[in-house]
Amino acid sequence: MRTKILLAILSLSIASLQAASISARYDISFSIFGKIGEANVRYEHDARFYYIYVDAGLIGSAASMANNRREIHESFGIIKEGVLLPELYKKTRTSDHRYEESYFVPMPDKSIQKFRFREENIYSSHFDFSKMQYIKETEVKKSHSVKRLPYQADNDLLSLFFNINSILGTIPEGKRKVEHAIGARNDKGEIIITNPTGKKRRELAKLMPNNENRLITVVVDQDIFKSGQGELYLNLDKDHLAIDAMLTDVLLFGDVKGKRVWMEGSLD
Repeated sequence: MRTKILLAILSLSIASLQAASISARYDISFSIFGKIGEANVRYEHDARFYYIYVDAGLIGSAASMANNRREIHESFGIIKEGVLLPELYKKTRTSDHRYEESYFVPMPDKSIQKFRFREENIYSSHFDFSKMQYIKETEVKKSHSVKRLPYQADNDLLSLFFNINSILGTIPEGKRKVEHAIGARNDKGEIIITNPTGKKRRELAKLMPNNENRLITVVVDQDIFKSGQGELYLNLDKDHLAIDAMLTDVLLFGDVKGKRVWMEGSLD
C-alpha cells in the first residue's frame, strides 16, 4: 500500500508541470488521514534545452512506515517549435535501498534504452557466543541491467504533462487519445488522455469545484493504482497548470488528492 500511495503522489505532482521557469509545491492528502506527503517541482530552460525536476515523498508517520521513502524524477531534452523532446529520463528511489532507472533516447530513431541499477541493504544477525550477544550485519547487494524497450515515444512521464496543451488541441470533446510515454509501467508505454464531456465532466466539476471548465482524465497505470478506472483527474488553470488533481478509490482506502499551495515564476 505504501508503494502505491507514493506512486500516486508522484503522478499528482508530475501532472502539475506545464510552464516555463516555474517552481511549485503541492500538498498531498489521503482520505481521512489528511496530509501525508508533498511534492516540489521545478522547470528550467534556455532557448534550446530544458530540465524538469520532481521531488516527492511522504511525511510524518507515513514516512516512518515507508522507511522515509522518496522518489526523484528528472527529464532532460531539447525544445523544438515550443515542444519538449526528451533525450534522458531518470528516476531515483531511496528508502532502505537505492533504485535507479535511466532511459536514453538517441536521435533520430527514438529507440529507448533502459538502464537499471539497484543497491539493496541485506540485514542479518547471529549470536556470538564469545561475546554472548547478537551481532547485526549489513550486506550491500548491487545489480544492474540494460535492455531496449519494445516501443517508441515522443514523451516521458514529465514532458507529457508539460506538452499537455498541444496534445489537448488534438482531442475533441468526449474523445480520448493514446499517447506513449517513457517511464509508463505497462509494456507498451501507453497513457490514455480523455477530454470528458456531459455526465463525466459534471462529475469532475463536483469533485473539483474551483475550476474553469478545464478538466481532463488521464489513465496513468491501472494495475499500480488500483482505482476504479485507473484514472487521474486534473483541474487545469488558464495556462494548463494543475490546480487540483485526484486519484479516486486508491486500493479501496479513499481518494488521494493533490492541491497546489505555492508557485512562483513566469511563462516567459
